[in-house]
Amino acid sequence: MSRKAVNCALLCGGALICAAIPYSAYAQSEPAASQSDIIVTAQRRAEPLENVPMSVVALGSEAIEKAGVVSVRDIGQIAAGVQINQAGAATQPAIRGVSTVLNTFGYENNVAIYVDGFYQPDFITINADLANIAGVQVLKGPQGTLYGRNATGGAILINTLAPSATFTGKVQATYGSFNERSVSAYISGPISDKIRFGVAGYWRKNDNYIKLLKPIPAGPQNPSKFAPIEQQSVRAKLEADLTDNLTATVGFNYGLVSDPRGYIFTPIAHSNPATIIPGLIPSTQRYRKAYNYGINPDAKTYEGTLKLEWKTDIGTLTSYTAYGLRKVNQDFDIDGSYVDAQYAINRQRSDSFQQTFDYLIDAVDHLTVIAGASYYKDHSRVVPPISTSVYGPGLVRTVLLSTGIKSDAMAFYVDGTLDLSDTLSLTAGARYSVEKKTYTLEGLQGLVVPRTSRSASFAKVTPRASLRWELAPRTNIYASYSKGFRSGTINQGTSILSIMPVRQEIIDAYEIGFKTVQGPFRFNLAGFYYDYKDLQVSLTRNICVDAACNNFVVFGLVSNAPKAEIYGLDGEVSFNPTSRLTIRAAGAYLHARYKDFTNATGTALNPTTDRNFTEVQDWSGQQLPRAPSFSGNIGADYTLDLLGGRLDLSANVNYTDSFVIQNPSLFGSMMGALANKQRYRQRGYTLVNAQVTWTDPSDHFYVGVYGRNLTDKYYQMLYNGNAGVGDYSTPAPPREFGAKVGYKF
Repeated sequence: MSRKAVNCALLCGGALICAAIPYSAYAQSEPAASQSDIIVTAQRRAEPLENVPMSVVALGSEAIEKAGVVSVRDIGQIAAGVQINQAGAATQPAIRGVSTVLNTFGYENNVAIYVDGFYQPDFITINADLANIAGVQVLKGPQGTLYGRNATGGAILINTLAPSATFTGKVQATYGSFNERSVSAYISGPISDKIRFGVAGYWRKNDNYIKLLKPIPAGPQNPSKFAPIEQQSVRAKLEADLTDNLTATVGFNYGLVSDPRGYIFTPIAHSNPATIIPGLIPSTQRYRKAYNYGINPDAKTYEGTLKLEWKTDIGTLTSYTAYGLRKVNQDFDIDGSYVDAQYAINRQRSDSFQQTFDYLIDAVDHLTVIAGASYYKDHSRVVPPISTSVYGPGLVRTVLLSTGIKSDAMAFYVDGTLDLSDTLSLTAGARYSVEKKTYTLEGLQGLVVPRTSRSASFAKVTPRASLRWELAPRTNIYASYSKGFRSGTINQGTSILSIMPVRQEIIDAYEIGFKTVQGPFRFNLAGFYYDYKDLQVSLTRNICVDAACNNFVVFGLVSNAPKAEIYGLDGEVSFNPTSRLTIRAAGAYLHARYKDFTNATGTALNPTTDRNFTEVQDWSGQQLPRAPSFSGNIGADYTLDLLGGRLDLSANVNYTDSFVIQNPSLFGSMMGALANKQRYRQRGYTLVNAQVTWTDPSDHFYVGVYGRNLTDKYYQMLYNGNAGVGDYSTPAPPREFGAKVGYKF
C-alpha cells in the first residue's frame, strides 16, 4: 500500500478512535445530538438502517449537498468501496470491485440503478446531476433476490421528492469556473385534498475545462472550440388518492446529457505515426485535445411511469409500470487528431417496458413476507439511414452496419423475515429469472454481411439467507449469504463467426457485519468474501485496412473470464459531539483479483517500434478494474449563528488508492521487468471539497460559495489504449470554484 494510502488509513482510523472516546471527554457548550433513525428500503420495505442485515450506505439530500456531491459520478467520494467511473460516454458504477467495462447498448451495468423504484437500463443519461433528490441508498453486494437482474455488484437506489400535501418549493442559480451556469427549480403542493403535484426542472451548461489544441498545421473542418457540456432535465409527478386505500402516482421524466469528454481519443503516447499531433506536449498540455468534423454526444431520455399502491387487509400491493425511449447520437473522431483519418457516426434508439408487482404481507405476527414478479422488455438498435458508419479520409464510408439486440426477461421472487425470538431473526428468499436475448446484424465491413440473427436463453435461481442478532437496542450483528447474477448476452460482433452467446455472470457472496447507534454515535462495519465466476470482459481488436495499419477499424468482442476472488473490509462512522457539529468517516480495504485467466487479450507495448500491439496475456492474479486496495473519506459539517441567520460550513476529503480505470492490460512479453505490470493505472489521489452557505433569519433565502478539488489534483476519468491510435486519456475536472443563490419555501 502506498504511503498516501497508509496516511489516509491512519486518518480514517483516527476518526474511529475518536468515535470510541467517551462523550464526557469533550468540553461541550451544547448537548450532543442523538443519531436519528435512518429509514431505508434495501429489502423493499421501510425499516431502520441498523436492522437491515446487509451493508447499506444511506445518503440524505442534505448530506449529499454538504459533501459537494453534484452528480451520480460523485457518489463514490462519500461511499467507501464505491467507484463511479466512465467508459466512453457510459457511466459505470463499481461496488467492492464488481463492475463492467462494456459500454454498448445491450450490455447493461452489473450494478443496478433504480430511480423511484424503476429500473434504469440507460448508462449514459444516468450521469445526471442530483437535482430534486430526496436520498440515495447504495446496497453493497449482490442483490439477486429482491433487485434481480444485473445486480451482481449491488444496487443504487435514487429517490426523488414526492408530491407534497402543502405548498413547497425551491429555486437556485449557480455560476462557477469554466463559465458554468445552472438553474434548478422545484415546486410541489396540493391541487385538491386528494391530488398533489410536483415538478422539477434543471439546466446546466459550461464551456468545458478541456480545450482544443491549436492545429499545426490546420486540418479539414477544424472546429473553433471544444464542445460544451450541457444537461437538461424535467421530472413531473401527479399523485392522487383514488380511494382511501388506493394511491396512484403518474410520472414523466425527460433528460438530456451532452458530454463530449468520453469521445476524446487524442493519443498521448505510443501514437500511430499517421496521427501524431504536432505541438501537443502531453506532460504540459493535459487539458488540450484535438479532433476533426466535430463531436455530437447528445443522449436523450423520455420516460413515463405509473405507480399504484393498494393497502389491503394483509399488506400493501404495489405496481410499477414504465415505458422508456432513449436516443443517443455518437459522432466522434476515432483517431483524435487533426489528420483526416477515421471518423464515426452512430445513431441509436432503445425502447423499454417494465412491469413489477410487489406484495408486502405484514399481517402475521413476527413474519414479514414480500412476494413479487417482474417483466422487462428492451429493443436497442441503430437507426437508419446512418446506422453505424465509419469513414476514412475525405469522409468516404468504409463501414456500414445495422445492428440490434432484444431482451425479454421475467422473474418471480419471494423473501421473508421471521422473528425467531425477541432478539433473533432469520431472513431468507429466492428468485427465479429467465431471459432471452436476440442479436441481429447486417451491413458492409469490407465484405457484405448478410442479415444474421442469433438468440440465446438464460435462467438462474438466486437465493439469499441471513441471520441477525440484536445484542442491545439499536445494536446488531449479522451473517449473510447471497447469490447474484448478470444476465448472459450475445456477443455483438461484426462478423457472422463472432456472434456467439456469452455466459451469465454468477457471484456467491458471504458477509458478516456489525451495526450500532448509541447516542451521538453511529458505526457500521462489514467483512465480505465473493466467489465470482464467468466475468463478462471486453477483448479489443483492431482490423487494419492497409499494410502499415495507418487506417484501421477498432472493435471489441465480449467473452468470459473464468473466475475472480474478492474479499475485504469496509465501515463507516458518524459522530455528533454537539447539535451543530457532525463528523463522519468511512474506509474500505479491498482485494479483488482475477484467478485462472490465462487467455486474456491485452494491449501490449513493443519497445522497438514504440507502438501498441495486441497479444494474449495471463491476467491471473491481476487487479480487477475499479478496485483500489484502499479508499476512504472524512468530512465535517458545522453550523453557527451569523447576522441573525445560520452559517453552514462543510468539507469532505476523499482518498482513492492506485487502480485500473478500465483496461487491465499488461505491458506485455517484450517489456522485460515490466512485462507483468498493468499499464493503464491511475495513481492514488486525494480530492478536497468544501462550501460555505449562509441562510437568512426567515430560513428562505440563502447564498453560498463552493470549491471542488481544492488542491487542483490532476487525475484521469478515462485511460486506455489500443494498437490503432495509441494510448489516450481524458482528465477529470481540475480545481473549480463557484457561487450559488437560492430561495426556498
